[in-house]
Amino acid sequence: MRTVLIAIAITAAMHTNAQDPAARLADAAAYDAAKFQNTLVLNNGNAKAMVFALKAGQDVPPHSSPADALLTVLEGEATVTIKDVVHHVAAGGYIMLPMAIDHHIKAVSDMKFMLVK
Repeated sequence: MRTVLIAIAITAAMHTNAQDPAARLADAAAYDAAKFQNTLVLNNGNAKAMVFALKAGQDVPPHSSPADALLTVLEGEATVTIKDVVHHVAAGGYIMLPMAIDHHIKAVSDMKFMLVK
């Protein structure tokens, strides 16, 4: 619940602080055909948020994190594998990534997501 509230606060703060009030969170990272891209959009000591851009077929290799994270799909669709269970997440959807558990993210289509820790 805390992570969800932080994500909402980050989204609101970014909208308020953006020079262009119509700025879209998804515009923070650009697609690259060679590899996925990510952009740090917030790191204030309490929370960290990044926007990732993946072309269809690209992936974030399996790894674990020292903290719970909330992944929110901004555009497109991905499969997110957690402990060998595959989840399909599309634009507007989100999934919790538990700390210390391997997870893998693969773009089904060109997609962007925000990750909040």
